[in-house]
Amino acid sequence: MKYEKIKLFIYRIANGFSLLRFQFTINISNICNRKCKFCPNFAPELEDSYYLRWFRSQPDLMDYDKFADMLKRMGLIMRFFIKNISITGRGDPTLNPDLLKFCQIANHYKKSFSITSNGDKITPELLHELGKLKYLRCVRVSLFDVERAKYWLDLQEKNNVRIDFQNETGVKLDGYADGYVSTNNPGTAKYSTMPLNFVTETYCRHPFSFSTLNTDGSIVTCITFFEVGNAFKEPFWKIWNGRKIRLIRKQALKMAIPEHLADCWNCGVFMQLPKYKELNVYKKYKDRGKVK
Repeated sequence: MKYEKIKLFIYRIANGFSLLRFQFTINISNICNRKCKFCPNFAPELEDSYYLRWFRSQPDLMDYDKFADMLKRMGLIMRFFIKNISITGRGDPTLNPDLLKFCQIANHYKKSFSITSNGDKITPELLHELGKLKYLRCVRVSLFDVERAKYWLDLQEKNNVRIDFQNETGVKLDGYADGYVSTNNPGTAKYSTMPLNFVTETYCRHPFSFSTLNTDGSIVTCITFFEVGNAFKEPFWKIWNGRKIRLIRKQALKMAIPEHLADCWNCGVFMQLPKYKELNVYKKYKDRGKVK
């Protein structure tokens, strides 16, 4: 607790600057083979919204060569400040044909990395290749069918790849991490598995230690959809402590990010804190995870 107070004091006097190591999430695909109703990308309530206009303006897939060039140009930032890389997507990363190359370059730079996917397109052959990569932390699979768990556990044993499950079945399952739905995803309020306005914190420090790269190279921080720069077009160090990102950080410290960018009081990020985990109360949706 004392350490947390010291960090908070430093954040508040830093004027939005950060020299912390950060988690780097890369969204390599905006296309998906599923159209889950609880996903903001397909929520009918969002037609012609700010979020969908922003989402649909991006390329379907991230260009691997642009990503590799960006890492090379990051230099010391890439080497010393990226804590780990999360390979995922606003769609599913397995639909990017260069998924393995993204994994291999993270491994080349000795960065711990994970993959998050619905699992539908993950083949035994792909898992075999992933098993050769020393710095792969885990493959996180959305579990839509309880009976499917044994299939994944068998593949884990055969390929030396750790499989983590995110429970998307719609029912509470002991021993499985819940794939909760929070209303900071626009248009998904009626599918939320948490009470509204559950967050009681007076500040958020997530933008100081988290960054997301989208398919077009744009950088957003925390769960916001506010672009702070484009890492395919400008130096990353200018973005990481630039004017726009410092503004978001200072707003986050007051829980004051505009609601059309991020709903701080319903943000799923806080579900990582032990005191909130029991608030995730599953309701069964018969269409949860259904492929249209």
